[in-house]
Amino acid sequence: MTRRKPAVRALHPGVQERLQREAAIDALVKRGLRGVLTIPEAAVLADYVRADRRVGEKTRKRLTETTRALERHRAAADTEIRQLEDRIAELTNQQQETAA
Repeated sequence: MTRRKPAVRALHPGVQERLQREAAIDALVKRGLRGVLTIPEAAVLADYVRADRRVGEKTRKRLTETTRALERHRAAADTEIRQLEDRIAELTNQQQETAA
C-alpha cells in the first residue's frame, strides 16, 4: 500500500513577490552592512523598501476599512436584536394578559 503525498499548493502571487522582496532586502542589507553595496544595488534596495511600505500602507488601509465595516454590521445586528427582544417581550405580555 502506498501513501499519498499531501497536495502542495502554489503560493499566491502576492505572497511569492513579498517573499522574494524580503529575501532580496535581507541580502542587500547584509551587503550594505559589510560596506560592499554598489549604487545600483542601493537603488534596488530603496525600490524594494518603498514597495514594501506601499504594500504595508495598502494593507493597513484595507484592515481599517474592514474594521469599520465590522463595526457597522455589529451595530446593525445589535439594533435588530434589541428590536426582536422588544417584540418578544410585547408578545409575551400580550399572552399573559390574554391568559389572565
